[in-house]
Amino acid sequence: MSPRRARILAGLLLAAGLLLTAACSAHNDTDGSSVSAPASATSSTKAAVGSYTEGKQYVRIKSTQQASGPVAVVEVFSYACPHCAEFAPHMDKLRASLPKGVQVRYMPAIFSPAWEPYARAFYAAKQLGVLDQTHDALFKAMQENYPLNSLEDLAAFYARHGVDRQKFLDTANSRQTDAMIDADQALEKSWGIDATPTLVVGHLQGNAPDAPMVADYRSNEVQSFDELAKLGDWMVKKEQK
Repeated sequence: MSPRRARILAGLLLAAGLLLTAACSAHNDTDGSSVSAPASATSSTKAAVGSYTEGKQYVRIKSTQQASGPVAVVEVFSYACPHCAEFAPHMDKLRASLPKGVQVRYMPAIFSPAWEPYARAFYAAKQLGVLDQTHDALFKAMQENYPLNSLEDLAAFYARHGVDRQKFLDTANSRQTDAMIDADQALEKSWGIDATPTLVVGHLQGNAPDAPMVADYRSNEVQSFDELAKLGDWMVKKEQK
């Protein structure tokens, strides 16, 4: 490769990286000073509870539904979000430390059309039964082999992990995946999600692994990934009371 082509390629990769970094907030206004930007649905209540304040570090999600199933934690994320990649080890530690019976789920955010392929890849991996072994690996690949910008790029990644390439593409573009995207995007909107990573805590409406969740709390403004993980643990304990 000529020096001129190398400079052009480096510039294109940098531009793509900056685009995805900026998109970690739905409003493209995240400045790096906090992990989760304030959401438009933030409660005006400022009542301090323990070491966290409602309306500051966390937000109470109002719902007319009731649920008495197991406690669940959902991380709203994107493989395109570099903050989510940085948070991944903290999320793994949180997951390992949670009380028995607490279910952990992941839910992709789509803040721009550029994020949609990553959401489709997530749902395809989930349906094909390879999510557990590829979740952190895809974050690592995004950091080391960047960019993976298209479903074709992502299909090649999953093929390296033993997934049939065409089966991955067919699943990622299926009506079932379309339905999953629509359902989860509607949930995220109702939860006031506008930044990633965000943790949401609530109860399931039953004991089935795929039972719907009624959310009660979500993270809001925190100053570090470690604090976000600790807040997640605190919200779980609060939910269990």
